[in-house]
Amino acid sequence: MFNFLRSNKKYEPLDKALRKYFENNFLWLMQEFPEPKIEDRRILTPTISDFPIRWNNSRGNAIDAIKIICSNMNLDPNEIKVDFYNNGLKEINLGTSVIFLESDPENPEAAGLYHNEKVDGKYIISLDEAILERPDSLIATIAHELSHIKLLGEKKLDQNDEMLTDFTTVFFGLGIFNANCAFQFYNKIDRWGHSKLGYLTIDEWAYALALLAFIRHEDEPEWKNFLSKTVKSNFEKCLSYMIDNEEEIFKFDDEKNN
Repeated sequence: MFNFLRSNKKYEPLDKALRKYFENNFLWLMQEFPEPKIEDRRILTPTISDFPIRWNNSRGNAIDAIKIICSNMNLDPNEIKVDFYNNGLKEINLGTSVIFLESDPENPEAAGLYHNEKVDGKYIISLDEAILERPDSLIATIAHELSHIKLLGEKKLDQNDEMLTDFTTVFFGLGIFNANCAFQFYNKIDRWGHSKLGYLTIDEWAYALALLAFIRHEDEPEWKNFLSKTVKSNFEKCLSYMIDNEEEIFKFDDEKNN
C-alpha cells in the first residue's frame, strides 16, 4: 500500500559529470604525487595525537599546525612564510541579538590567500586572524593554501583550479577538516550565524572522501567517525554506492569505445 509514493529511481550521488571529474582528478593526483602510496598516506583527525597543540588562539598555533600539515604533504615548512591579516566576520546588530556573517566565501581572502610567486626562495600564504579562534577552520584553511603550493608552486598546474585545490586536501589526508568546515552553524547566548569555507558542496566533499576510502579498500574507515553528522551520512551513502557499483568507478566513457 502506498508504494506509489516511493521512488524506484536508483540512488546516484552527484551527477555523472561531477563524479567523473573527481574520479579523474583522483587518478591524476596519484600520478603526480605517487609517494607515499595512497593506502599508506596518513589521514589526520581532530585529535591531540595528530595535532599535539595547546590551542590558545595565537599565531604560534598556526605555525605549529603548518609544520604538522607540511609533514603530511611532503613540504618543507622552512620554505613557507606566513602573513596574517584582519578580514574576519561582519557584525550585524539586530537590536535584540547580534549576527556574525562570514566574509564572502567566493573571495579568496575570506580565510586565507596563496601568493603565486616565491619571494626570497619562500612560498607565501596569508591567514585571516579571525580563524585563529577556530582550530578546525584554521587547519582546513592551511590545508587549502598548502594545496595551492602542491599544485601551482610545484608546477603541476598552469592555472588555478579552486575545486581541485579543495579536492587535493582529501588526497593529502586533511579532508575531514575541510569537509566539516564546508558549512557550520554556531549558536551562542547572544548571537548565532553560520560560516562557509571552501568551494565544494557537502555532497561533493562526501563523494571525494568516499573515493579516498574506496581506493584504499576501507569499507568502514575509523576516520569517518570524525566527520560531522551530515557529511558522515552522505559519505556512507556514497561509499555504499561505490561498493555496489564497483565496475563503474574510475570507468570513463572513452574506455567504452575502445
